[in-house]
Amino acid sequence: MKKLLNHLRNIWLFSIRYPWIAHGRDVHCQASTKFWSPHRSISLGNQVGIGSNCRVLCDLKVGSKVLIADSVAFLNSDDHLYDKVGVAIWDSGRGDSGAITIDNDVWIGHGATLLTPVHVGGGAIVAAGSVVVKDVPPYAIVGGVPARVLKMRFSPAQILEHEKLLRKT
Repeated sequence: MKKLLNHLRNIWLFSIRYPWIAHGRDVHCQASTKFWSPHRSISLGNQVGIGSNCRVLCDLKVGSKVLIADSVAFLNSDDHLYDKVGVAIWDSGRGDSGAITIDNDVWIGHGATLLTPVHVGGGAIVAAGSVVVKDVPPYAIVGGVPARVLKMRFSPAQILEHEKLLRKT
């Protein structure tokens, strides 16, 4: 029954409401998530879970086997231009030049905010409430405002073993 309901929700989200979003198999996205992209460039890989009340307001590419918790925001860092002398912010236009890339096997915690342009490397974890303003290395666990590397998920030897085992599945 859950699988059928998810399939029906995906038809509504990705065929009716946001038909321009490319997506893979087994995407589980809550209906309360909102998508907008300046270039209509959003793609979701296979086995992506997106929690409730997330906001995507930029170009975004998400890999496979990615977990995105509730209330995560993906935002343009240059959404509104503010540096035009003699022009009010209201009249200055939009930047919308960056994108966010999330590699495979990433977990983004509740309430995290990611600002363009950032690249989150494979196997990384973004702690709840973090604000990501620069690239996240593969297998790093980042947290804070702004987010910084707290520790690595695995040792270099464990990374090699992990990737070897993932290739077998």
